[in-house]
Amino acid sequence: MPAPGKGTATWMNRSILIVGGGVIGLACAWRLAQAGHGVTVLDAAPEAREASWAAGGMLAPHHEADATDDRWRLGVAGLARWPAFARQLVDDPAALDFHEQGGLVPWLDDDDRQAIDLRLEPLRVARIAVETWTKHELVARDGALTGAAGAFLLPAAQVDPRRLLAALRTAVVGIGVDLRPDQTVTAIAPGRVDLADGKHLEADDLVLASGAWSQTLARTTGLTLPVEPVKGQMLRFAAPDGLLQHFVHCHHAYLIPRRGLGVVVGSTMVESGFNKSEEAAAIARLAAQARRLVPALAQAEIAETWTGLRPRLHGGRPLIARIQPGLIVATGHFRNGILLAPLTAEIVVALTNRLAIAPEAVPFALAAGVVSSV
Repeated sequence: MPAPGKGTATWMNRSILIVGGGVIGLACAWRLAQAGHGVTVLDAAPEAREASWAAGGMLAPHHEADATDDRWRLGVAGLARWPAFARQLVDDPAALDFHEQGGLVPWLDDDDRQAIDLRLEPLRVARIAVETWTKHELVARDGALTGAAGAFLLPAAQVDPRRLLAALRTAVVGIGVDLRPDQTVTAIAPGRVDLADGKHLEADDLVLASGAWSQTLARTTGLTLPVEPVKGQMLRFAAPDGLLQHFVHCHHAYLIPRRGLGVVVGSTMVESGFNKSEEAAAIARLAAQARRLVPALAQAEIAETWTGLRPRLHGGRPLIARIQPGLIVATGHFRNGILLAPLTAEIVVALTNRLAIAPEAVPFALAAGVVSSV
């Protein structure tokens, strides 16, 4: 028998069950099917409307970074995968509202600027391009941000997660993936799922990609996977296209222009279990913060509000690993599920085919210290 990891047919044409129909599960399904595997995706909902659907869509590892550590390197690798992923998914990435023009980190006063400048210094040391825009330059280039005293421009991209989910659903069905919504999984085991209707399905591999619900399902196979839900609350202003040229990311709020839909504003982080209720006070704070940065939103109507549950694991570090023969876990992406979807899919294909994974992903493919037996 050929040795694993040589790219032979030994690991090809396997049957794969994926639990979770969000962006991680669908991206994995698409890439696995492209690699020649037979894939079935199961999700309890009619369509994904949790973290993936609720996300802002900023592809911004530099904006999110606290340090240039392994999590930052994973995010940078994830960002690098996005242009090719978007082009392969749709004929015109603009259909996903995908843009690569970077994102702004504004400051409100001199103290704010100094604090941000200090935080960005590791990026400069790592030779990441950081542009400094004065108030005059900011107004000239992104004129609606008149509430800011200046801004830093960092490399980044953005995408509309809802358009992305729709494109992924079309792509996986088109390539022959068996997409099964409204299928509640009650228990899992390596290569097996039990369904709420009393039936079960078996395959060569099971990929657990059920976001905030991963912990509950992991317990059914005798594992502790401490994924916790973190609620994010967001809103969308009805505003004309072109009001903002870049997304805006700061500690007060983030604002994302969305083609044909206005400006999305987020987000809160609330630890309240699986409680998805909306809080009027949180919406009011987000709206006020957004209007402070962009006064032109003062009279804009709030067209939509929503919440989503982000899956946080091990301090915000995702786990993309083969836990047991027949069981791969891809969860815990927290605030970066959209950013890391293409890279996660690449890693899951490599794990399925017993191939080497990207070096940046190695620290996140080690389950020791994260997953334990019940």
